[in-house]
Amino acid sequence: MKQLISLLIITLTIIGMKAQNNSDGFDPFNNATVSIGGGVFMPQGNLSTYFGTAPFFEISGNFPLKRKKAIGATLQIVIPNQKDDFLYRRTIDTIQVKSTMMVNFTLDFKKTIRSFTKGNVDLKLGIGASGITTDARNPFYSGEEGESKYEIVGAILFSPGLEYKHEFNEDTKFIIGVSMHYAPYKVEGAVRENIGGLAFVPKITYVF
Repeated sequence: MKQLISLLIITLTIIGMKAQNNSDGFDPFNNATVSIGGGVFMPQGNLSTYFGTAPFFEISGNFPLKRKKAIGATLQIVIPNQKDDFLYRRTIDTIQVKSTMMVNFTLDFKKTIRSFTKGNVDLKLGIGASGITTDARNPFYSGEEGESKYEIVGAILFSPGLEYKHEFNEDTKFIIGVSMHYAPYKVEGAVRENIGGLAFVPKITYVF
């Protein structure tokens, strides 16, 4: 979680610096939008052995830059549909665990590749982190601030994709998107099995 907060702070700092450096009055904060919605998390390959198709909820912020570019941040919460347990290795033992929630956070770099009268198509590259909370209690949990009561599997996350934003009118805008989710969970070191990390992620969100 600390990593996610750090990434968010870095994102806002970069955007703020760009805004200060603009001499033409362009301010990405004044043009910022927030979208909220959901979609379907569809595991592929090895990951589909352990997880089935599941819903997710998402909130994201988008800050337009110049030259049809934008930067943003996305927080995604997946309600896992676990099909099989996986082995989790700790310093004191190796146990079978189930996931209770998946949280994904990405910094999104976007570029408009096609514009239409009522919308545009963006190419997106998201880079961030993915964390899977489990039902295994942390044996070293003492209740201090910052400690996790349950074991968490974490990995770096890459999420390239395409998004189409359609504007029905000034107050009604939707984004339909599809992304690939790749997070090599075994790299984290605690997962004994190669549970994979690839998923197909279609979504729809409402823009405020």
